[in-house]
Amino acid sequence: MSEPNRQNVVYTAADRNYVLQACVLARSLAQTQLHPTVFYVLGNDWSPNDSKRLNELSAGNFTAVVRPFTEAAHAGIRLSHDFPVETAFNILAPQSIFSECDRVLYLDADMVVRKDLSALFSMELSTPLAAVCDAHISVVGIPSMWRPWREESVEPLAPYLNTGTMLIDVKAWNASQMTEAVVHLLRTYSMPCVDQDALNLVLRGSFDRLPPTFNSMPYHYFKLLRNADLVESSSDIVTAMNDPSIIHFHRSFFGKPWNIGCWHPWTGEWREHARHIQRFRLPKLALRDNLRGLAARFAGMAAVDPRAIGKNVKN
Repeated sequence: MSEPNRQNVVYTAADRNYVLQACVLARSLAQTQLHPTVFYVLGNDWSPNDSKRLNELSAGNFTAVVRPFTEAAHAGIRLSHDFPVETAFNILAPQSIFSECDRVLYLDADMVVRKDLSALFSMELSTPLAAVCDAHISVVGIPSMWRPWREESVEPLAPYLNTGTMLIDVKAWNASQMTEAVVHLLRTYSMPCVDQDALNLVLRGSFDRLPPTFNSMPYHYFKLLRNADLVESSSDIVTAMNDPSIIHFHRSFFGKPWNIGCWHPWTGEWREHARHIQRFRLPKLALRDNLRGLAARFAGMAAVDPRAIGKNVKN
């Protein structure tokens, strides 16, 4: 990383349970990026064979590598809901690993990239990072889950970002001591969205906004559960659903594309990449998630925006 401007740096965090997902993300980047790009997977328990499988996705101007992350900076971080410590690597890495870079792009491992992202690395930033507002929460005070915005004196209508896509100005991030501030809150509170809640409380709504195409979330599709309309234009939401640059397969009533029963409209996109990486077989039925999804559809909670297209979208 001695020449940070020569390559676009993208990173994710994944333990051994998310090897296939990280490889799918890597393959989607390899097929779409026009500028030289290096992709780091931060994880401490990858087998040599899994690391080799990721390395083999390197091609042309794209390089993919596993980077162990054994720094002691994560000691004592308080994670709720059995989230692995890798959950906090996105926050620690700008300080511990990428401090010599100008900017880095963090992507969750459960994503697929459909378009070149070079424009993100040249856009002007007025804050330490740019991200997409969360499709379900959208502002800090949305009462879907408890977070200590009152305790931290944060304005409840402050925009609330989703950490799935984060473009980080590393120097501004470290100058603002963002890692230290987020870690302090992770040690102080047990929050439902863990690092995401902590980062939003630190930012207090002050971040550069990316259009939702750069983090198309399941809740962009659900009419009754989507709060993105409070902060996004109708046309941007339609683009996020039907022609996204980055698709985010986080937990939702759609299910996950690596499980039986997923009805996310871009399921086929993820599975096509997976088939090229290995002889992909769906695991056993994720019974609890499928029952939740069926119950939500029966109750009308999972009604999909009629403007969404895709053969897998069914109301």
